[in-house]
Amino acid sequence: MHKSTLTKFASLSLLVLTISLLNHAAFARDISSEQKHARDARKTYHQKNSSYNNLSTQVTAQEKRVADEQARLAGLKSNHSRAKAELENAKTDLDAKVKTLNHVWDERNR
Repeated sequence: MHKSTLTKFASLSLLVLTISLLNHAAFARDISSEQKHARDARKTYHQKNSSYNNLSTQVTAQEKRVADEQARLAGLKSNHSRAKAELENAKTDLDAKVKTLNHVWDERNR
């Protein structure tokens, strides 16, 4: 080979090697940057997942409390209706007894 061809070849090889090293360094920085982004995204995901799970647990517990209170309310309404009917029956009985008593007093006073 000719000396100037060897020099050109060496220069070209050096240029290719330099570009390759620069690309490799840029690629390494890109990998490092992407690893950080992935790590940050994973951390955010785990935080959001934890928050979601905690809220799911709270919702389930609240739904159970609401169901328990609704059952309790249904029982109270049933007792309330029964108590109202018993009160009305007692009032009817009282009115009848007072009417009978008044009639007896009226008969005695004649």
